[in-house]
Amino acid sequence: MPSTFVLAVGGIAATYIFLLSLLRLTQDAREPPSICNTIPFVTPLWQMISKGVHFYRLMRDQHNMPIYTLRMPGSRIYVINSTSLITSVQSQIRSLSFTAIEANIAANIVGVSRATNEIIGHDVTSDGSYLMSFPKYVHPVLSAGPSLDAMNRRSIQVITQSLDRWTEDGGTTIKLFEWVRHELLLATTESVYGPENPFRHSTMENAWYTFEPSMMMFVLNLMPQVFAKKGYRAREYMVKIWEEYFDQGSYEEGSELIKTRVEINNDFRIPLKETARIELGGSQAILTNTLPGTFWMIYHIFSNPAVLEDVKAELLKGVREDGGTCTIDLSHVTSSCPILLSTFKEMMRVNSTGSATRIVMEDHLLDGKYLLKKGSTVMMPAMVQHTDRSIWGDDVHKFNHMRFVRQPGVKRTNPVAFRGFGGGTTLCPGRHFASTEILMFSALVILRFDLHPVDDKWVTPQTTKSPFVNALPVPDEDISVVLHPTSDKVWKVSFSGNDQGMELVAEDFKAAILAEGH
Repeated sequence: MPSTFVLAVGGIAATYIFLLSLLRLTQDAREPPSICNTIPFVTPLWQMISKGVHFYRLMRDQHNMPIYTLRMPGSRIYVINSTSLITSVQSQIRSLSFTAIEANIAANIVGVSRATNEIIGHDVTSDGSYLMSFPKYVHPVLSAGPSLDAMNRRSIQVITQSLDRWTEDGGTTIKLFEWVRHELLLATTESVYGPENPFRHSTMENAWYTFEPSMMMFVLNLMPQVFAKKGYRAREYMVKIWEEYFDQGSYEEGSELIKTRVEINNDFRIPLKETARIELGGSQAILTNTLPGTFWMIYHIFSNPAVLEDVKAELLKGVREDGGTCTIDLSHVTSSCPILLSTFKEMMRVNSTGSATRIVMEDHLLDGKYLLKKGSTVMMPAMVQHTDRSIWGDDVHKFNHMRFVRQPGVKRTNPVAFRGFGGGTTLCPGRHFASTEILMFSALVILRFDLHPVDDKWVTPQTTKSPFVNALPVPDEDISVVLHPTSDKVWKVSFSGNDQGMELVAEDFKAAILAEGH
């Protein structure tokens, strides 16, 4: 009679053979090659969990494929490494859909009603649908013009006034991430939500900090009311605050952006009470990456004396001093400081961990070569593009603040390879607003303060605990620094005209070329 050990080994062998046969029978030869099949359907999942955000970079280095398949239990993921294939994916907005993902997330993260979710998720690839219409509503108010100018002005006013108070305090020891996060949260939300901004209250701010780290539990719908109780309670608290904000018409004193978000919901007959829930997604859009992005910008500048020296010298060229009052114009910071802008883009290249994602709506032959099966997921991880030695050179793993400064006679790096703001239908519509905030805050801190670690040594924080929803990670541990004003001069920011927008991504370069053509 066979022993228990023999039976166990036989069972394992039979299971392995079954899984391997299932993989081969269900993998079409036209699909991208399937990798990570040591234990079919299990190894990819285990490797993704154990390797974290570095998994896709490691798979690229190990297999060197333009695109590959990960076979997971009940699903397929196609991971794209090739820049040219990214362009092909972005051109297929109906066959390879991002709106289908948005529809699934809406119900889980913000908890809209079934009726509202049916409106949001109806016919997601049709031009007249809610999600396909959304960019047409919000893009005009986030593009260069009066609406964006108004938000920029208000944000910078809030930043300037707050830094004035820190100057009065003299030298102060702060937690860097905590400080930056608070300053940018207030500046951003004041500019969007107006004088009745709910985030003026610390309870709302703290509720956001409680809810955000638990978002993945909501995305995956893993019973968050049980396994993320604090996050769930924080979400429901914020919903009540948003209900009051919209019921009282406070949005009417806010930015054109918040008015537009109410407008689209009204046009699609979504009740105001549901708009309150949907605004949780609006808050996520304006906060989740701007806050850590500003922290990393400050960190990279002040932790490297060469970067600080170059950026400060560039900024000082635009400073006008009159009777003890120093003034710098917004346009100088956004249009005449190529090293500052390059530092910003390099920060995003080095720190971005996000991934542009699509759902395959129907069988599709990508680039005429690769079969993508209906219902599968397509992923384009930013880290894969941002760490490609063939694109960025041998110093790809080094922070080079001059990397994006245009050099005469030097060919520009393919802008599609820079994935800091996504691309195609996932291109961040608020990129110019967020960039202006981050650049202006950084500029004013550089010009007005010294920052030194309490222990006299800058240490790069780990980010292993950062929430998966963040495209720019949150540090695991904060950095204690001394914030010390460099002078008692008065600082002001002037606004000489409309911000024409910065060349941040491939789509911006194309727009600039078209504008020059006219």
